[in-house]
Amino acid sequence: MQAKRVILSVIIILILVFSFSAFGLAQSEQNTEQTAEVEESTENEDAVYINASRLEYQEEKTLLSGGVRIRKDETIINALQGELFRDEQKMILKEEIAVEYPDGRVKSKLLTAFLETEEYIFENEAVLNYILSDGDEMVLHSDYLKITGDNNSFTAEENVEIDYDGQKFRGDKANYNGETEMMELTGNVEIEEDRDWVRSDRATFNLKEGEEGYTAEGNVEIKMMLD
Repeated sequence: MQAKRVILSVIIILILVFSFSAFGLAQSEQNTEQTAEVEESTENEDAVYINASRLEYQEEKTLLSGGVRIRKDETIINALQGELFRDEQKMILKEEIAVEYPDGRVKSKLLTAFLETEEYIFENEAVLNYILSDGDEMVLHSDYLKITGDNNSFTAEENVEIDYDGQKFRGDKANYNGETEMMELTGNVEIEEDRDWVRSDRATFNLKEGEEGYTAEGNVEIKMMLD
């Protein structure tokens, strides 16, 4: 009888050992899978995907042609041709440039993209359609436009014209802060609404929902129709 009890105890111990071993192995495999998923997710966040019809690899740069498509996170860039400077992580894209990103879209004829820092410089007839937090659209035209992707801020220069809420804003330079939704126009500023206008050296616009308005400063001149 005692021998049977000893054998039974050994069997129970073996069962427990194998059970804990199997559980530990399964947990280890699960942790490995989760780690791999996290690493893959992190890798995808830092990745840039480029498609083109033709690639020519050179010592310092790679030439892309026949239609180029670039995807980084939620930003998609299309162009007819481009040059990739690998060491600088920079691309110069030309012809029929169209960019789609969560807060709007941009078109131009020339784009210099710094992929790591998410700075995009558009030149030659740049057009920005930007969606504000309240859902309204602001349309900007300029010959130079620099967008900073991490906070959706931009700087525009040369022939700046903005259409927003039935008004036209013009100036030599525009600075917009995407976090505060504040915009500043400087140099030959003109604000036009119907047949009325305001001119000044500088104007600051609050485009945040519920707080819309502007302040004009420096040589302010107003034209107001009385009919």
